[in-house]
Amino acid sequence: MPTMKKLPLVLSALVLAALLVAPAAAQATLAYVKNLANPTVFAAADDGSGAKKLVAGSNPHVSPDGQIIALLKQAPSLKAKPEMVLAPACACAPPTVLVKNWRQPEVFAWSPDSKLVVAVLGPELGKQRLVLIDTVTGQQRTIAKGFFNGVSFSPDGGELVYAMAGGEAFPPRSDLFRIEVLPPGAVSVKAVVPVRLTKDHNSAYPLWGPQKIVFVKTLDAKKRKYGPKNDLFLINPNGKGVKRLTHTKVDPLLQGLFPTAWSASGNQLLAEFEGQDTSYAVKVNPKTGGEKPVSKSGEQGFVGTALSSDGKFVLGYTGGFDPGLKHDVVSFPYSGGKGKVLVKNAFLPDWSR
Repeated sequence: MPTMKKLPLVLSALVLAALLVAPAAAQATLAYVKNLANPTVFAAADDGSGAKKLVAGSNPHVSPDGQIIALLKQAPSLKAKPEMVLAPACACAPPTVLVKNWRQPEVFAWSPDSKLVVAVLGPELGKQRLVLIDTVTGQQRTIAKGFFNGVSFSPDGGELVYAMAGGEAFPPRSDLFRIEVLPPGAVSVKAVVPVRLTKDHNSAYPLWGPQKIVFVKTLDAKKRKYGPKNDLFLINPNGKGVKRLTHTKVDPLLQGLFPTAWSASGNQLLAEFEGQDTSYAVKVNPKTGGEKPVSKSGEQGFVGTALSSDGKFVLGYTGGFDPGLKHDVVSFPYSGGKGKVLVKNAFLPDWSR
């Protein structure tokens, strides 16, 4: 059964005041990282203008309303616990620590109303907790305990889907679960329990779209010398109607597709093709499963990190997976065409566009 834990107020009065008086943004917020040797998170308008230095850290996640950026802060000491820091995008108030022992910053999601985050907390080794956190009060609700491979809010924010396994085997022997999300401060008259959507121990990395949930299955383990490949599947939120979406060609030492983002209409789907020394963005047709790289593929291709809500633009960075190479934050039209450099010498972008 999910448990509740209450923490001290984490957003200072100064931060709250800044958010309350800030005018509605004319543009969405873009966040990114600069300086590999000493990673620092910056915020700007979604065209890269008006950049503001926020705080040392990495892996920025912009809230849907564009006002707050959740980021990973890891002190140089090996004994230091990784922290989730909340930084106002306006840089008009100091950042605050929301939680410590934040693990797997890629297994993370903001609620559509920007009031909650869901993240993995716990020790570096062993079982961890999937936790729903109120960003204003710091109140925590433990959703489940185990080993997690993806999490996503429903479009209306009323539910979560997550992938959980009982161990750390590769490929992940996880299944999909759905659970109701209570609004901050709400109390249910009965216990909120998860609903199991799959039982194949081969379902991971779910991403909830407007009508369907897309997720990953690993296939052809017996045919491939260096391990199975990923393909994308669709499932209804009630756990029925599982359908294979992609039939991806995956060469040895490569893994295949991971879902990245849906558009609000569900007509555009962004994924990332990954494997050894490889990561590049791929457009996937949600109806036919057709695939096409957003831009250059391969080791130094365009890494996609986000999709605009209207499905018109893909955000990411050039230079491929290798942090030692030169990277620029770039947006590409989803329909095809030349990319636009938003920020030079920067990587790991996210936006609220």
